[in-house]
Amino acid sequence: MENSNRFIEEEIDLSQYWKVVNRRKWSIIALASLVTLLTILIVYSLTPYYKATSTLLIEPQQAKLPSIEELYGMAGNDKQYYLTQLELLKSRKLAEQVIASLKLAEQPEFMPKEGDFNPVASIKDWLGLSKEQGDGEDHSLDLLVEAFQGRLSAALVKDTQLITLTFEAENPKLAANVANALANTYIEDQLSSRIEMTRQASSWMEQRLTVLKLNLDQSEQSLQSYMERHQLVDVKGVSTLTAQELDELTSQLVIARAKYSELGKRYGTKHPKLIAALSEMRAAEQELRRSKSKIQNIGRKEVKLRELQRQVDSNRQLYDTFLSRLKEANQAVDLQASNARISDPAVAPIKPFKPKKSLIVALAFFASLMLGILLAFLFEALDKTFKSSADIEDKLGQPMLGMLPLIKVNQKNREAHAFAMLDEDQSTYAEAMRTIRTGLVLSSLDNPHKVILVTSSVPGEGKTTVSTNLATAMAKMEKVLLIGADLRRPSMSKALGLTHGQLGLTNIVAGTAEFKDCIHHLDEANIDVLPCGQLPPNPLELLSSERFAKMIELFEHSYDRIVIDSPPVQAVSDSLVLSKYAKAVVYVVEADSTHEHLVKNGIKRLLQHEVPIAGIILNKFDAEKSAKYGYDYGGYYDHYGYSDKS
Repeated sequence: MENSNRFIEEEIDLSQYWKVVNRRKWSIIALASLVTLLTILIVYSLTPYYKATSTLLIEPQQAKLPSIEELYGMAGNDKQYYLTQLELLKSRKLAEQVIASLKLAEQPEFMPKEGDFNPVASIKDWLGLSKEQGDGEDHSLDLLVEAFQGRLSAALVKDTQLITLTFEAENPKLAANVANALANTYIEDQLSSRIEMTRQASSWMEQRLTVLKLNLDQSEQSLQSYMERHQLVDVKGVSTLTAQELDELTSQLVIARAKYSELGKRYGTKHPKLIAALSEMRAAEQELRRSKSKIQNIGRKEVKLRELQRQVDSNRQLYDTFLSRLKEANQAVDLQASNARISDPAVAPIKPFKPKKSLIVALAFFASLMLGILLAFLFEALDKTFKSSADIEDKLGQPMLGMLPLIKVNQKNREAHAFAMLDEDQSTYAEAMRTIRTGLVLSSLDNPHKVILVTSSVPGEGKTTVSTNLATAMAKMEKVLLIGADLRRPSMSKALGLTHGQLGLTNIVAGTAEFKDCIHHLDEANIDVLPCGQLPPNPLELLSSERFAKMIELFEHSYDRIVIDSPPVQAVSDSLVLSKYAKAVVYVVEADSTHEHLVKNGIKRLLQHEVPIAGIILNKFDAEKSAKYGYDYGGYYDHYGYSDKS
């Protein structure tokens, strides 16, 4: 439950943020308007740039000569091939060719201007990273190429064989010309590269063909020499005849063995027929062995002959292949076909692509508006002035006597605010002052505050006006004396319309005048006024004197209330001296003006001297502005039936 209450207390109140923005809206709008105006002036002074785009169609293979591509080693069906072409399009070689062909060095926008500032080069020079330039070395081409490449962009259209070339320039026609020139230069460079590669391949093949021809001739000579040396005409025919002879000899041997076996059964071993059959069988065996040896010899010659024939066939096939490719390569040189063409040439653009003036102005307005809002919250956080009764109670810890509205001063009669209590047009102010008077009276029923000291932190917070009107409010019920005790910068005499330098307080204390000559009665307000008199050289000593104390004591017997208008606490120490005669001190704080630190220090000085502070009056409070901006004015006016804040 406790955590829930804490969350409710700490939850963000968006209405407070809106009040802060609404309170400083004119400052925010002024800042946004100023920044936007400056942005418009800057943006519309910038040089417009135009962008022209040329589209290239790059085919990875040539349809008419597919076999020639093998000579180049080009397998253009993968992404790496197109990425390579992108880098070639952005290469320095092509850039220099386009610069030379279009004479870009003579174009005004590419010519270096005197006084041009290059931040990157300046930083490199400062860090000592720039390259040393030799005597007479010209880097103008390097700078021109760098500027050219900085304005060029190339991109591959996804899932296509198209590449877009985009160039930026101040001149729209120049942008289109450069984009088209670069595309044409790339096509010509690719064509010349292919022709050069083909010529190199042809030259290599011609050299290789000579070697292959020599190898073929040598292999044929070796085959011919072998056949002549071994007297071979048709090895296959000879081997066939020998095989037939072998079959016949084998048959004869079988017959001879059968005859010998048959005669051996009939006759003895020494029988002439058996001996003749044995001789015939042995002759057949010997002839068969001789035939086998001849066949084996022919087989070895056939193997060697086939080996030499294979070498001849292989060399002839390789020679014929290279000869065919050489003819194709020579034809490719004459064809001069390229694998790239311009599918969509660049045209001069009508509108510039940058600067995007409307977008920049809109972003500047939005950014300055956000900056103004941030500054508003920052100033609000840094604003340590008092704007409401809640600020007085929270920051000072002192009772709140009341809030006095801002008096609309008439320029022709600036003294009128001294008696705002009596002005029918200042009814709200009169009611607020009567509320303060009632609070002072009720806070001291048993021991009335007979001497009331009115002070503030710094000059200009309206303490004199508060003193005169408080005395006027008290005079409705009591006999009141108003004393002007600010002996350094007196303003009460002027506010009340009294002659400057009239007899007053200093004259009584100095003993140079009587009471009756120094006290002036104002019939309209029904109060007695004791002005400060002639300014003394030592105000603090005069206020600390016994004669001044006796004077206050005499006045206490003659008047029901004594209201003393004293100097500011932070300016001098006079108020601290006067406070020892006072029964109550009324501390005036100007709303939305006096810094919190000054007020706290002033009250701290009073409390250190045990001064009885009756309460705080928030003066010059603009109720209309506060209600508009959402400040809480405590309901002081509406409570008494005065809803008109004028």
